[in-house]
Amino acid sequence: NVIGVELIESLLLVSRANPHNLPLFDRAFDVAFTGHLMGALYLLRNAEEMERTVKKGGVCVVVVDECGEEEVNEIVRLFRRSRLLSSCDFTLNGRRVARIIMRKKLLI
Repeated sequence: NVIGVELIESLLLVSRANPHNLPLFDRAFDVAFTGHLMGALYLLRNAEEMERTVKKGGVCVVVVDECGEEEVNEIVRLFRRSRLLSSCDFTLNGRRVARIIMRKKLLI
């Protein structure tokens, strides 16, 4: 289980951005998450941007429609700077989905 809490003194900042060219610093986050990878125009570019913005040793989390091992491996291959930590299927809001967690390699 993962719980995220951020304590801030200012109002919440919400920004829209192109997932293929995120306006974020390199290695700025411990975790990157997407529930829309399969809807991206360029899957590989989206994965590269997630990895770019995650610190070494950080994780990329992807949630997609429920899929088999072969499809999970195809998604993991998009994340060339990361290795698979775990994947599992579960029900989210009445929909069967797969959760894939990858850790960014320390030597990249």
